[in-house]
Amino acid sequence: MRFNSLSLAALAAVTCTGFASAQCTGGISTVGYIGTNMGNVGGAIYFNLTVTSAVSIGGILTNYTAAAGNPVGVTVHTTPGTHVGNEGNPGAWTQVAMDNGAATSSGTDTPTSISFASVLNLAPGTYGIALVASGSAHRYTNGTGANQVHTNGVFTISAGSATNVPFTTPVFTPRVWNGQLCESGPTAPGTNYCMANPNSTGQTGLMSASGSNVVANNDLTLEASRLPNNAFGYFLTSTTEAFTPNPGGSLGNLCLGGAIGRYTGPGQVQNSGGTGSFSLLINLNQVPTPTGFVVVTAGNTRSFQCWHRDSVAGAAVSNFTDGYRVMFQ
Repeated sequence: MRFNSLSLAALAAVTCTGFASAQCTGGISTVGYIGTNMGNVGGAIYFNLTVTSAVSIGGILTNYTAAAGNPVGVTVHTTPGTHVGNEGNPGAWTQVAMDNGAATSSGTDTPTSISFASVLNLAPGTYGIALVASGSAHRYTNGTGANQVHTNGVFTISAGSATNVPFTTPVFTPRVWNGQLCESGPTAPGTNYCMANPNSTGQTGLMSASGSNVVANNDLTLEASRLPNNAFGYFLTSTTEAFTPNPGGSLGNLCLGGAIGRYTGPGQVQNSGGTGSFSLLINLNQVPTPTGFVVVTAGNTRSFQCWHRDSVAGAAVSNFTDGYRVMFQ
């Protein structure tokens, strides 16, 4: 099989996301929806989040200043350890989730439900969190010392601060986010990143995976969905994440860089059939690279993407899904 030509060079890193819908169960609420202060439209609210076991977060409830019915959204960013001292440093943050584009405000001091475009999976640890609003300003509560820490044994939120312009000083503190985290089913083995372009179905191709990120289990299945029907494609992998639009004439975005391996061995080139999807159980002891196979070990992080054929106005083209990152244990 031959796709459009593509140079697999190392490229500048970027992170974005895509997928899901969630009901707000589990998680943890903060002070409720009693905003005593607010930021600018598009501003950010920050807090620290500690999780004691792996969790999947499918969305949030949060407080906006926008009138009921107005479109609103959010992007979620993390930084290792703490938000404190990082609010004015955009280079410290990585976008890990975004809204699915369907949310409208429920009104001031009323919980607005936001479903993420992709489930956010978090391993145990402590993260600085930044919620960047779109279409509205955040409503939040001034911190008093007594209202800044909230825990349910799995989640602990320590709040927080705010900036009128994301990742730009001045920083206003203490400020307490009005909201609730919404858990979403069992933890997936990885997380989505990097925005895909729509294919001929009008949807963006979606990467996912099932099984385990534990190397000793050797049980990871890659999945590509929302593809054109009856389209050939195969999975790519690398330890380097990157972003280049329309490589080699493709209509998609390549989200990998460095030494990119291709799953093109016997039985690995797939056809999406009538479902617009396909999957591949991979062998963690034989991961392809340009120079041969390598073995995944605990502590490795690998990223995956699907490259697939497509047709637009009768012309043969290619496109990509989003990327999918797995941190192996």
